[in-house]
This record gives sequence, structure tokens and C-alpha cells, in this order.
Amino acid sequence: MLTDKDAQWAKKKMEEYYAVKAVHGGMLLDESGLEELKKADRIYKAIYHPDTKEKVPFAFRMCSFVPMNMPIVFGLVCVPQTIMNVVFFQWVNQTYNACWNYSNRNATSSFTAKELAMAYTGAASASIGVALGGRWMGQKFGSKSGSISKMRFVNGLVSLFALATAGFLNLYLIRVNEMRKGVKAVHKGKEYGLSKEAAKRAVITSGLTRSALPVPLLMIVPACWKMIEMLKIAPKGRTGIIACDMAFLALSLTLSLPLAISLFSQDMIIPAEKLEPQFRGHVDADGKPITQFIFNKGL
Repeated sequence: MLTDKDAQWAKKKMEEYYAVKAVHGGMLLDESGLEELKKADRIYKAIYHPDTKEKVPFAFRMCSFVPMNMPIVFGLVCVPQTIMNVVFFQWVNQTYNACWNYSNRNATSSFTAKELAMAYTGAASASIGVALGGRWMGQKFGSKSGSISKMRFVNGLVSLFALATAGFLNLYLIRVNEMRKGVKAVHKGKEYGLSKEAAKRAVITSGLTRSALPVPLLMIVPACWKMIEMLKIAPKGRTGIIACDMAFLALSLTLSLPLAISLFSQDMIIPAEKLEPQFRGHVDADGKPITQFIFNKGL
């Protein structure tokens, strides 16, 4: 478990490294020094936001994704699916998603309290509406009989659209301000201004990541159920079924985040010709034309 002392050490170490790199282009290190720098880099990137350099709240860091989502998923999957329960747990889910999206956004563009409140209200309302529509479709068209693996697959397939659409809408509405104001386009550490085109790519690729997150739930849970059914070790009672569901969901959540995030790098490269005219025609310190820029897409 990392302490505040570990976080402060990592931040100081990386700030020293970046300061030396800015002046000399790098730092000469022996093997132990390199290992120490790698450790500091892992801690720093896990805790601090790349734009604000402030700590990301613990609940919204990558390491908290599975433990924070497990009780939410339990409420979505295991409690009686009354209208009130569906609305409550979908609201909890989308509120957490909104906080996650905001905490891991590209922080180039600032939000006013009014803009953030409007984005959250729109995201939560739209996401809950889509999710309730998906629930209705699941009840109307989903499988209510047959093996558990078949029910999980058919119902999961019907629900996938709702989950993917809700995730995209939530992220889009929380981060739409980025597209209005733009994000920083950088080349070799130097900022060249705000680009709305880069911001569009940042939000869209992040949205696709959110849409991909539920896919392993569709694939892994039915596959695990099919396997234990074939081995004839599937539980019969409700308690055993819930326990298996939660174990399979934990496995799915553990795999889904790194798989989804790996689709696109956080620091993305974009050709200069894909950006606004003011980003074209620049040359670097060596007089070479700058043909591409880097921007932080967020997570």
C-alpha cells in the first residue's frame, strides 16, 4: 500500500528528472538509479494527473476500478430489479462514471461550476434513460429459460447496447467542454496552443474506450458459466449462483479495464495537417518542419 510519503517522493523524483531533461535532454543514471526512476515513474503516473499534476482522488484511480465497481455491479445484478432499484443503482453507476471521467479528463480546458453541473445532469439523465431502455428490452426480448450460460449471453447481448451507449454519452457530456475550448498540442515538451480537432479525437477515442468496457462482461461471464455447466459443477441454489456471478464479474472487470485502455495510448500523436491551420508551418529548434503533435486524450 502506497503512503503519502511514497507519493511525495515519486513526485519530487520525477519533477527533478523533468527539470534536468528540459535543460540537458536527459539524465545519466546507473542501473540502480534507473530502477529507482522507473519505480518513481510508476507511482507518479498511478497517482498524479498528467495535466494538473494534482493527486487523482483514490476512488477514481485505475487501481480502484475493480473494488469500487464490485458493489455497484452487485446492486445492478443481484438485487431485485424493481423500477426504484434500477433507477437508484443506475444513478450510482453513472454518478461514479461521471466522477471517473471528470477526474481522468484532459484538464487543459477549465469548467465552471454551472458547466459541470449541466454536464453531469445531462450525462446522468441520458445514461439512466438509455439503461432503463436496455432493461426494458432485456425483459421483453431476453432469455428467461434454458441454461444459465444461455440466459447470461442473450440478456448480456441485449444489454450491451445500453451499457456501451450510456458509457459513451456519460463521457461525452462530461467532457464536451474540451471540444469547445480545445486541448494542448505539444511537440518535444513545447506547447503550441489549443486544438479543437485534437480535443474531438481525445473525446471520441476515450468514448470508444468506454463503449468497449462492457464487452468482456458479455464474453467472459457466459463462457465461464458454460464451462462449469459442461463440467457439471454449476451451483443450483441462489446463493451459489450469485457467488459465481460475482466471481465471474470480478474477473471480467479485472480484464476489461486494461483491455479497453490499451486500445488507444493516453498520449496520442496527430499529424499537423489534421489540426487547425495555426499548427502548420512550424519548425523545431533544429529548423526541421514539425509534422506531428502530441496531446493527452485522458482516460
